[in-house]
Amino acid sequence: MKAVCIIGSPKEKGNTAFIVDEVIKGFHKNSIETKRYVLGNMNVNYCKGCEYCEKTRKCIQRDDMDELIESIMNSEIILIASPSYWGDVSGQLKVFIDRCLPLCNASTVSTPVPSGKIGISMAIRRGSKKTENEHIIDTINHLYSHLNIKPVYNMMIEKIGCIDDYKNHSDKIDEANKIGDICLLYTSPSPRDRTR
Repeated sequence: MKAVCIIGSPKEKGNTAFIVDEVIKGFHKNSIETKRYVLGNMNVNYCKGCEYCEKTRKCIQRDDMDELIESIMNSEIILIASPSYWGDVSGQLKVFIDRCLPLCNASTVSTPVPSGKIGISMAIRRGSKKTENEHIIDTINHLYSHLNIKPVYNMMIEKIGCIDDYKNHSDKIDEANKIGDICLLYTSPSPRDRTR
């Protein structure tokens, strides 16, 4: 089984990457092969709005988005995480979402994304209000809805201004470690399927 983790942050080792890495530990415990991407390290250009991809299912631009899309297509588990920037997803993640148009089912009522994929959504913020994180989760899940990916788990963490703040959120680290277990419930064949 394969998972792709997309960290929508400019930071390789920031607060968002830290908690995603805790999820990855749980994935590895469950023998889930994982690819990890930090959008801040990647060359993903803005969508040009040319609509070329709506006819061809391929973006006219060649950049790191090609690798991201390939990983989405080849993974059963898709995890997308974002820090809260002004109560919304990061700029890096918004550009990524815009560039997912070749996979979108909005205009064609279909998507090239194979069925059976599940989505994990994560939002992390410094403040204490949950509403900002809820908006981020809604944005990620909205993307999943257009890519034929079934959202199965949302995780929100507030009051994280630096990595040391996770010391006050050991329950969230435990939760992150167990997401791999939860994914297996959705991706493993049922006993009936296994006897066929």
